[in-house]
Amino acid sequence: MIPSRGVDDDPIPSHLVPYLLSRAFSGFNRAWMDHLRERGVTIAHWQVLAILSEYDGARVGQLADMSATAQAVTSRVVDQMARDHLVERRPAADDGRAVEVWLTVRGRSTFETLLPEANDLVADALRGIDPQTARSLMHGLATVITNLAGSAAVPTGATRTTV
Repeated sequence: MIPSRGVDDDPIPSHLVPYLLSRAFSGFNRAWMDHLRERGVTIAHWQVLAILSEYDGARVGQLADMSATAQAVTSRVVDQMARDHLVERRPAADDGRAVEVWLTVRGRSTFETLLPEANDLVADALRGIDPQTARSLMHGLATVITNLAGSAAVPTGATRTTV
């Protein structure tokens, strides 16, 4: 546990940022992984479902970039999900050699069923943080990801959808 610092105390030293990010990431993933396991879904499957809920029609390389996973691993995950009828591969309209990944009805239903539970976990993780600070945190984390990746990794040509 990290000792809390009061508002008047010095800020947490910047050299602890990687440690704090790792602890937050590990704690969140551990809780979510336990929850997903009970429903027969993996973290990797959830990531693909969540990404496609916003960027349906993304290519495997784009999914890999957005999930920070090797393309070969993402391709295997997509293969598993296609076998389970959660996603389907379709030829890209702009390039006959390229393949896009789309949610199936079953995949979208799985995502929509799990989304409230994911939101509850996020709410638990952000408990005690005011909404403005939570927005700043999310913006800050997105900026960290962009800075470390060198780009925002938003798929070109994918269709952004809303749930």
